[in-house]
Amino acid sequence: MDVELKAQFDEMGVEVTEDVITKSLELCVNYRIDDAAEFVEQWLAFSITNLNGAEPTVETLAEFERKLFHSKRDKELAQAQRKRVSYATPSANKLYNPKAVVTDTNPLAIYGVEDSAVIDDYDVGGGGSGIGARNDGGDDEEEMLGSYNVCHTPKPKAKSALARTPARHGDALLFSPASYSPITGTPRTHNATAGSGKIVYTFGNPTLIGTVKWATTHQKKIHVKQLQRHNGKTLDEPTKSNYMYDCLRERCDIAADRIFHIGKAICQKVFGTNPDDYELSQVDEHSQELTKTIGTICCDHEGPLDPSSTMLAGTDEARCLTVRLNLSKAKSVAVFPGQIAILSGKNPKGDTFIVDEVLAERQLSPPTPPQLTDPLSFVIVAGPYTHDDDLVYEPLHDLIAYLKEHKPDVLVLTGPFLDAEHKLISENITLAESFESFFEKMIASIVDAIGTMTTILIVTSHKDAHADAVYPTMSVPLRKTYPNVHVLPDPSMIDLNGIVVGMTSTDIVQHMISNELAFNAGDKVKRTVSHLFNQGSFYPLQPTPCDELCFDSFLAARYAKIEQIPNIIILPSDQKCFIRVVNGCLAINPGRLADNNGGTFARFVMTPPATKEETNIYNFVACQIRKV
Repeated sequence: MDVELKAQFDEMGVEVTEDVITKSLELCVNYRIDDAAEFVEQWLAFSITNLNGAEPTVETLAEFERKLFHSKRDKELAQAQRKRVSYATPSANKLYNPKAVVTDTNPLAIYGVEDSAVIDDYDVGGGGSGIGARNDGGDDEEEMLGSYNVCHTPKPKAKSALARTPARHGDALLFSPASYSPITGTPRTHNATAGSGKIVYTFGNPTLIGTVKWATTHQKKIHVKQLQRHNGKTLDEPTKSNYMYDCLRERCDIAADRIFHIGKAICQKVFGTNPDDYELSQVDEHSQELTKTIGTICCDHEGPLDPSSTMLAGTDEARCLTVRLNLSKAKSVAVFPGQIAILSGKNPKGDTFIVDEVLAERQLSPPTPPQLTDPLSFVIVAGPYTHDDDLVYEPLHDLIAYLKEHKPDVLVLTGPFLDAEHKLISENITLAESFESFFEKMIASIVDAIGTMTTILIVTSHKDAHADAVYPTMSVPLRKTYPNVHVLPDPSMIDLNGIVVGMTSTDIVQHMISNELAFNAGDKVKRTVSHLFNQGSFYPLQPTPCDELCFDSFLAARYAKIEQIPNIIILPSDQKCFIRVVNGCLAINPGRLADNNGGTFARFVMTPPATKEETNIYNFVACQIRKV
């Protein structure tokens, strides 16, 4: 751990003494922090906020411990005490407290339901005379609640929607679908709204962070060029695309081509550029001496890898050879299903390859330094944009309030915007407008709110109810065009005034971490991003989790490749928000805008490098992840 801490401080350009490393290690042990990168990032955020970016000393680390960890522990103890007090309160009291009542009525945001007539007589969505607006107590209120079937036991048989008092903006639910009437009731918990505006993650040059302006000072002309192409065409350009028509033979051919190209690149790093120097054996070849073989990592059952289920499929298509892998002798392992790798080891019996080392890295070229003349400010947001029990879009309203005050040069919005798996959508409520119409209304409202000075990039998601549920996912066209709005497919690689940005709305980070077998392999986030670059794909995991997405291998082979390392890669994930530098590329997970513990988004400013030779992106960017 001490070595990892030293490496993380060095990567951030901070020189530290042995005493500082010892104190840092002590804090990690005492407060159960097992990720060196997380500790160093927390220190940098504290230093920039409280110490003007000062380097760590034993004294400042003690202050860091007192202000951050002691304060956090005190809050947790106070919260635990409050919970004990609340548990001691008789639950029956909640029945007579309208703010504590959870209504289990039929959803009123629908057409064709008999109970919808109640809307005419009572203001269900407002705060006047509707349910939860009175607090008379006693039998009268119990009878009133009973008349609306608002009770806790027995539970109604009909499907129900959780209740919440929606945030009103000018007495209008700006982003809610037509006919949607939220049910009043218990407000969202404190955790979901606490800490609004709080900076939870900081990365970049401390001097730049202290002086940067997060809003644009004047309108810039930004050119958006799609780089993700096949034979000169983007995913949206073909006049006809047949989803899910790839047959088994085509999949085999695609897999063989991928093994050839990625395997050749790995061989060039391991053996050199001369093919005559490649010394590789078949996966099942008997060997008492160290030998090298190449193939694809696979699993002998559905689900994540484990030490007993990991196998290697060879490159001989005719025989389709596989061998079981024994990883007990390897010092460090990080493998996942679908990974192409060279394995060094022994195969004494021909059926089990005893792995000594896994070689899966190829020679990667760092990204070209951005050709900027002026600073460029970004805001990056990942869906969902409303909570999982309503369609009020409260977090999106809060984001718009921020954007009105801090208009960035570029706003990146990744889906889902209207999640097909959302509770109210999956239960087949009937809205008064189509999903496409609602999506267009949402985009129009965003443009009206923040104007045309900001270039808006919208990345479609296969989870959107109005999009094709296939990956790679075509963009959803808008009937009304806006000069500053660009709807992009998932994934995309674009050029913005000399900055190459890769982006996706699919949670490949979570999918890979869930299926990977790794030990002694370092930072899991850096490792995952490195996998994407070395495997040359936005989605190298194979086979894909069938319950997560429908994968079209024919389209993915053409439009999900990573042929160049971008300056920035946007990887929205359910994992904890992060900012990392991998092979010179800035990898950002902004977190989810709608989150039960308080949504987040990322903002960063990239400035022109001081010199043409400057390649360390840390020196010319200022990045923060902020609670909405």
